[in-house]
Amino acid sequence: MHKNKIKELFYKNKDYSKIKELLQNSNESWSFNLLGKIALYEQEPELAYDYFNKAGNICACSYVRFLQGNIEEARILLLLIKEHSSATKWLIFLINMLFDNKFHEPTYFQIRNFYEQDLEMLFLYKQSETINELLKRNNFLSNYNREIYKYSARVLHNNNYTQQAKILLKKSLEICYKDPETHFLMGEIYEKTGEIDNAKRAYQKALDACTEYMPAKLKINHLSN
Repeated sequence: MHKNKIKELFYKNKDYSKIKELLQNSNESWSFNLLGKIALYEQEPELAYDYFNKAGNICACSYVRFLQGNIEEARILLLLIKEHSSATKWLIFLINMLFDNKFHEPTYFQIRNFYEQDLEMLFLYKQSETINELLKRNNFLSNYNREIYKYSARVLHNNNYTQQAKILLKKSLEICYKDPETHFLMGEIYEKTGEIDNAKRAYQKALDACTEYMPAKLKINHLSN
């Protein structure tokens, strides 16, 4: 099967079993990287590390150790990287911020591209102390990306920390009141807790902010029937 089709199975269909079957005899670096990601999502970190190592992906190997809470090895691996990609720069920043209290400046795009995924992975790997430290840094990170509270709230909501998510969404609305996605997420939380009237109002606010915001339209139609 073509490389792009296999990646579609990963990103769109999430058919991990099929991908593993198709790539079992592949020795290409891109396939090792893909198999490493699957192993990481399936909470098999040592297998993920092995695949990333075969791909020569030192940053991903460091990321595995970061998720396992082995920060010293993560640091050592990062020192081996000669050319820093955006992902490498973000991981270096994240470790420095969380464990050395060094507040170097991140970029808007680094936060947008990596923060939410990393927070979700930390939940998957049950790194509660690191999660708490990262959430404490939201005020600092908001200086570089005003949507940070929304990102955090979405992950908390996905992991059933409903009240904490609601608190962060309220902070997000103080900064970005006209963001339809933030109102929509608040509506989802209200809906989850059975506050249907509040949910409808939140979805309507999302539409007020963006009249063509389809997720809110669908929710209002659903709740009105």
